[in-house]
Amino acid sequence: MAEKEVYDDAVEERVINEEYKIWKRNTPFLYDLVMTHALEWPSLTVQWLPDVNRPEGKDYTVHRLVLGTHTSDEQNHLVIASVQVPNDDAQFDASHYDSEKGG
Repeated sequence: MAEKEVYDDAVEERVINEEYKIWKRNTPFLYDLVMTHALEWPSLTVQWLPDVNRPEGKDYTVHRLVLGTHTSDEQNHLVIASVQVPNDDAQFDASHYDSEKGG
């Protein structure tokens, strides 16, 4: 029975991976902007902080957010991350876009 469970898990993982690739490939049609970053563990808690930094001469703003870690049997932590979000008038060079990676 354990062999079947391992097989089922592998099939489910492949299906999830394929659905993710399809979603990622279609993100330019669905959203104005998508930024992704792989974390070691999923974050069940995300909160944008109210401060915004606007570096002079840059075509982006810097936002901060708090991520709560979610691990198995380890200490959980809060992580403060910085995100560079392009300004509305920022130019995007599509030649650098990789549909598999999403950027």
